[in-house]
Amino acid sequence: MKAITWLPGDQVSRGVRSRHFWIIAAILAVLTLVYYAGYTPLANLGSFFTDAFPHDLHRTLFLIPIIYAALTFRMRGALGASFVFLCVVLPRTFYSPYTDPLVRSILFVLFTAFLGILTALLIDRFEKEEKAHAELNIAHQELSNYVQQLKESQEQLIQAEKLTSLGQMAASIAHEINNPLAGVLVYTQLLSKKMAGGTLKEEEALDYLSKMESEVSRCSRIIRNLLDFARQTEPMLRLVDINQVVEKVLTMVGHQAQLQNVEIVKEFSPSLPKVMADFDQLQQIFTNLTLNAIQSMPEGGRLTLRSSVVDGEVRVDVQDTGCGISKENMGKLFTPFFTTKVKGKGVGLGLAVVHGIIERHKGRIKVQSEVGKGTTFSVYLRGHNDEKG
Repeated sequence: MKAITWLPGDQVSRGVRSRHFWIIAAILAVLTLVYYAGYTPLANLGSFFTDAFPHDLHRTLFLIPIIYAALTFRMRGALGASFVFLCVVLPRTFYSPYTDPLVRSILFVLFTAFLGILTALLIDRFEKEEKAHAELNIAHQELSNYVQQLKESQEQLIQAEKLTSLGQMAASIAHEINNPLAGVLVYTQLLSKKMAGGTLKEEEALDYLSKMESEVSRCSRIIRNLLDFARQTEPMLRLVDINQVVEKVLTMVGHQAQLQNVEIVKEFSPSLPKVMADFDQLQQIFTNLTLNAIQSMPEGGRLTLRSSVVDGEVRVDVQDTGCGISKENMGKLFTPFFTTKVKGKGVGLGLAVVHGIIERHKGRIKVQSEVGKGTTFSVYLRGHNDEKG
């Protein structure tokens, strides 16, 4: 299609103001003069030319302006130039020495007109295809921009849901950090008191320092996990051990479960294959699911986290003994902004974000629930065999 871009198109003047019109008219005028003058330089090249050849050659030369008109003015040009050609050849048929001159002339005009019309139709078709191709490229670019914007919006939604989850964990984390810091303060005061009284023994001091180090390390570990979870990073697929992901989630939500008298049961398969995934986004999936499970058991209960392999897929169950989900709400769980929580406890984006992340990882999620008995969310992700690369 690129080969026809040099041809005159809609951008040229279509009337007598066009230089192409006057070029075609000049060619037709010259050929008409030559046609009626009976002059052709080829007539003297040799005796093998028949007497009819110069006459037919004249008419053949009229293809030049007809094709030119078809290329320049498309169908209108081809028909106009063919009509001029007909007007040129018809008068000569009245005194032509050849047999059936009128039939021969009309057939010749029809043939040249057919070639001109065919040329015009082909050029129109090529131009339409080129235009459609250009429009398709524009549409593809617009679609790509829209997909990019949608991807950015999804990432912003994921980050917003992370901050929501962090807000839900804030009170629990405050208690989690406050306890070890209070212990460090107590040991610091004991050290100061005993050092001032001169009763501090080396073994006792080392014991106090060891306990202080342990508590400070515990605080550091909690804060590092929170920062890792809250940090906005580009999705990065790598081999991930799901058991490690869930364990890291439990370090952040475990104390909240204790505050609500929720027992955590871990049933991890030791021979679990790794999955190709983004660690942070998997962490967000199970943080949302475990927080929802804990919040569904305000009077206490049991939270079971179970990993297994089912038909080559890695399956992780988040099972609670909470209030359950009604049948009419089951179909709305992953709808954005749908929530059964009381006002101020959630905006209904958690499960929608979870569903979007799982879909991007080519996985799936299933829900089983019974009102008054509990709910199980099952996440399925494709396992990856290290030996096969």
